Amino acid sequence: MIKHIVFVFALIIVFELPAQNIKYFSVDGAIAYAMDNNYQVINAQKDVKAAIFKVKESTAIGLPQIDGSIQYNDNIARPVMILPPEFTQPGQSSEIQFGTKYDATLGASLNQLIFSGEYVVGLQAARKYLEKSNTDFFKSKVDVKQQVSNSYYDVLSASRALKIVDSTLVVNRNQLNETRELYNVGFSEDIDVDQFELIVSDLEASALYLKNQLIISTAYLKFFLGLNNSDSIILTDNLEELIDLRHKKGLIIDPFNVNDNIDYISMEKQKQLSRLQLKLEKSTYMPSLSASLYYQTQAQRDDWNFFNSGKWYSSSALGVTMNVPVFSSGMRRSKVKQAQIAYEKLGVSQQQLESQLNLQFDAAKNEYMNAYRVYLNKQKNRKTAERIYNVTTVKYIEGLATSLDILNTHTQFLNAENDYINSALSLLKTGEEIEKILAKEE
Repeated sequence: MIKHIVFVFALIIVFELPAQNIKYFSVDGAIAYAMDNNYQVINAQKDVKAAIFKVKESTAIGLPQIDGSIQYNDNIARPVMILPPEFTQPGQSSEIQFGTKYDATLGASLNQLIFSGEYVVGLQAARKYLEKSNTDFFKSKVDVKQQVSNSYYDVLSASRALKIVDSTLVVNRNQLNETRELYNVGFSEDIDVDQFELIVSDLEASALYLKNQLIISTAYLKFFLGLNNSDSIILTDNLEELIDLRHKKGLIIDPFNVNDNIDYISMEKQKQLSRLQLKLEKSTYMPSLSASLYYQTQAQRDDWNFFNSGKWYSSSALGVTMNVPVFSSGMRRSKVKQAQIAYEKLGVSQQQLESQLNLQFDAAKNEYMNAYRVYLNKQKNRKTAERIYNVTTVKYIEGLATSLDILNTHTQFLNAENDYINSALSLLKTGEEIEKILAKEE
């Protein structure tokens, strides 16, 4: 009976616990997932949709505009007018009330813009703004790709370092226990025990630090992916595979054309918008022409019977209006000059960006080449340090090496492993920087 009760409670607990959401990601899979769920990408996509409606709004300004109106008045106290004597009896004035107790008016108007320089330029600017929004959307995706990739690499490196430290910690704890046993029977010295205790203590501190680094790196990766912190993720790639894949792409061989760079394209679109702003200010010197059609019907009653009897009096009008700017005391000219200066400043910024991008690409290419050479060197050093440490451990067990030798070679091995992981991380991130510079708009 007790076993049955325990079994039932276990089933209740299992079914009540929420299912844990575990996601498996390669670096490409993580990037693809972020393109649909990253907060920055989602907002950039909404900016594009807003720009589409901005174009529609600007277009609608030049299309017919129809408005209707309904007005009703209850003249609680009708106005009184004094008629002079010449309209009444000589020497006397009369008071008279005009209007009726109730009146109502129904009206409709049609307005059509025929010509406006501001409208034409504004419509061009709205369409150019849509183009820039699409460019900024792609730029956001390029930025997010770099953020996701770098965070992915950070998690891999922290996980790799923690795995090395944990495995080394297990070995050294076992070695510490064996050394203590040897010391207890008189076959080892107390300094040997102290050396291994020092190694274990350092490894425990390193493991704790790396666990915290792994938690932080994973949290950032989840954030860039648009995941909840409660979600669990498992990364399927490893550092060596990613480095080989990156190196095979031949990034340093690809030529760099500044006109294809997404930052430069965004600057060019911004410059075009500034030029349209200049045209918009100049268009204020031009006249505008519009037409309107107006229809109205009105009824006046002393009794509230608008829809039962009585007449409705209609009126209508067709009009054409031309607004001609004449004199603004220099206001329009000042706005044109300000727009001209803003356009010229963007031209200078564009030249600065072109030089900066060329410099960034050359620097990133050199950094990548240096990072790859450093990576190969650290990879070789790691293997050598690991072999020395393993050989020294065997010698210590055989009594041919001291505990100090173990400590020195162990420190050397961990430093070499750490240098190797850092060099791999640097190489991957430098490659991401080159890919970002070379990214072409879709």
